[in-house]
Amino acid sequence: MELEFFLMAVFAGFMGSYGLVTMSLWSDSLGLPRLDFSRAMSKLTYARTFEEEVSPGAGVEAPNTPYWPGMIVLFMNGIFFALLYSSVVAQFIPIDNLVLKGAVWGVVLWFVSGIFFVPFYLKEGFMLSHIHPFAWLTSLKVHLVYGLMVGWIAPVSI
Repeated sequence: MELEFFLMAVFAGFMGSYGLVTMSLWSDSLGLPRLDFSRAMSKLTYARTFEEEVSPGAGVEAPNTPYWPGMIVLFMNGIFFALLYSSVVAQFIPIDNLVLKGAVWGVVLWFVSGIFFVPFYLKEGFMLSHIHPFAWLTSLKVHLVYGLMVGWIAPVSI
């Protein structure tokens, strides 16, 4: 992997994550439920301690969970998935247009997170059903934005 390829994929993941966070926090202005992914990642990653009997999951009501480390975790996830897309996955998506190829990647990430990550790790139900009846639509929208931005910016290994 060349340095330029790596840096462009990292930049794509950063920008895609920025688009995801921005659109998720602005969703209430579009009539959809607002999702705070960074707070969920913060609670999942940093809310539990060794001193307390707290079960795993983002539903933990722990006061003062750090917001910015959750944001860092979120951006690192975005960079990881952009690198995975650029170096491995994109070549297997049978679409020629790179932006649409990225959109498919965003939908795949939404689907996998909605049926595995959200119910089992975040404890928020299948496709965020414990949050709001239309939270799945917000999640689809923001993952689609992430995928569009990654598909637009990220290089693809052939």
